[in-house]
Amino acid sequence: MGIEFGYPEAAHLLRRAAARGRKEEAEGLAEMGLERAVEEVLKDPAPAPPFRTTAGAKERGKQLQELVRLWLEHWLTTPTPAAERLVLFWHGHLTSAFRQTMGAQGADFWEQFATFRTLGYGPYGDLLRAIARNPAMLLYLNNAQSRKEHPNENWARELLELYTLGPGHYTEQDIREAARAFTGWTVRNPNPGERDPNTPLAFAFNPRWHDPEPKTFLGRRVKDGEEVLAILADHPETYRFLARKLLAFYLNPAPPQDLVEEGAKALRSEGTRGFLRWLFTHPAFYAKENRNALVKSPVEYLVGLAYAAGLREVPLAKKGGLMEALAAMGQIPFEPPSPKGWEGGLAWLGESALLTRLNLLGAFSGKEKGLDLSVFMEGADGPLALVRPEAQLL
Repeated sequence: MGIEFGYPEAAHLLRRAAARGRKEEAEGLAEMGLERAVEEVLKDPAPAPPFRTTAGAKERGKQLQELVRLWLEHWLTTPTPAAERLVLFWHGHLTSAFRQTMGAQGADFWEQFATFRTLGYGPYGDLLRAIARNPAMLLYLNNAQSRKEHPNENWARELLELYTLGPGHYTEQDIREAARAFTGWTVRNPNPGERDPNTPLAFAFNPRWHDPEPKTFLGRRVKDGEEVLAILADHPETYRFLARKLLAFYLNPAPPQDLVEEGAKALRSEGTRGFLRWLFTHPAFYAKENRNALVKSPVEYLVGLAYAAGLREVPLAKKGGLMEALAAMGQIPFEPPSPKGWEGGLAWLGESALLTRLNLLGAFSGKEKGLDLSVFMEGADGPLALVRPEAQLL
């Protein structure tokens, strides 16, 4: 069945794919036609600026503020904003939290986001292997201290439950065997001595800590973490689990099973970019029942509104205002509340969180003339539209 792809569909595509846009951008996509518009949206990510801080290694709160501002302002200025919404997805899926990750510095988390950006469109197995070696993840889930005498199971458990197969497709014994396989996967400081917040840690393998004995994982004999990751990257349940999460992020919180199955095939054979190309050219993506089906996260709301106002900097006071507003709305980047990420959905719209969103509108006073809400929300007809429910929806 063909898809009518005019201005409303182009605005919907831009809103869902990138969480930011203006009228002229949606008009440009509409003129391209569906397939060319999707290719334009899914262009290779533009690199982000480097993270450089004058904060000391112990000034982690200041580093976090700088990380948040740097990323949000990159999202506001990059020519490839869809890549940044995908970074947000990976950040909520392959989670690490800055303040809970002792030993990590700002550069470690900026490097993790660079991994999400550069590998996020490709085969999931490639991203999974990179994150398994990522120092922020190794520290966050305690694998950096895991030794053969006492294997730490945190990384192995989340790898199976949250990042690949999902509950019901593995046993506690599989977790224990996987934990043994990843012993010795740790981190090192490339500049021995006091940590430099601007120099990321590196992956290291310590053979003295590794358990070299054979293990049995999902019924197969394995020796190390490489083989565990290969099995998971080839497992059909990994792609069903991930396709369901991607559809919940881009389409509908409760995607139908037939689309999950179809999406899993696209994801496995064509990588994440292929999955998104399939989804963004699927009739279901433009169906009425899937419009305004998603609640904007606080980050998406802030970025989308700032961009609609023509701003390219976060429109909040430099000292504390940004972090306080994001905390009150329930989402600070680099700080997911648990390895499960953020609950999302209607949880974003509690009474106090919604009031904070509406209070943010004061930061845009005086900018009404430049405010272009045509992509930010459906049915916008002026600044007063921002109090409508549609302003909170994708």
